[in-house]
Amino acid sequence: MNGWLIIAAGFAVSVSTLVVAFGWSHRGTRRPLEYYLDMKVQPRQRGQSQNRFFADGRSMRLPVAGTVPYGGNDYLASAGAPHLKSDFLEVDDGLWRGKTGGKWVSEIPIKLDEAFVDRGENRFNIHCAVCHGRTGSGNGITTQHGFVGVAKFHQDKFRTMPVGEIFNTITNGKGLMAPYGHQVRLADRWAIVAWIRVLQRSQNSRIEDVPEPHRAELEGKQ
Repeated sequence: MNGWLIIAAGFAVSVSTLVVAFGWSHRGTRRPLEYYLDMKVQPRQRGQSQNRFFADGRSMRLPVAGTVPYGGNDYLASAGAPHLKSDFLEVDDGLWRGKTGGKWVSEIPIKLDEAFVDRGENRFNIHCAVCHGRTGSGNGITTQHGFVGVAKFHQDKFRTMPVGEIFNTITNGKGLMAPYGHQVRLADRWAIVAWIRVLQRSQNSRIEDVPEPHRAELEGKQ
């Protein structure tokens, strides 16, 4: 019995000591006692301080090569007065979502040139032709193995569809089509849209679409 009393008394004294110690540590203006640091105190370097480990003696290090700057193309120039960069922050709805003011954009928001269209052909043949076919006729290799419901881009509904809606479908998917936004980069998605327009134009062109100096050449080959 005396043994249990001794244990109980020791436990009570220990608990009381801890309560008093914790309570006292939070009184006064001095730094409180920390019994369990929980990663609060770690080796670190303060900004603008000296560090003999590096040859230049500075604690603050420049970013590694290729770091995306917040404000522009030059880290040192942009760090002092950063400004919003729409491409980085994804604030341009027309570019990133194919919509402006809640409506699908009708023009591709990236400068069109031959290299851009060629890139679109390349990406289309890699990611899209397997289902839609290289001409966009909906006769890709998957359709030969029972896959149905593939869009035929030469139908009027797709020829008149705004480019923003086509971009959105590539990005987020629609119906049986899976989203490709996670594996095809932004500019490449727009390049694919440009190539789709090329395919549609190639299959639904008129002689009036050809610049007049070249019409006679084509008419002579008919």
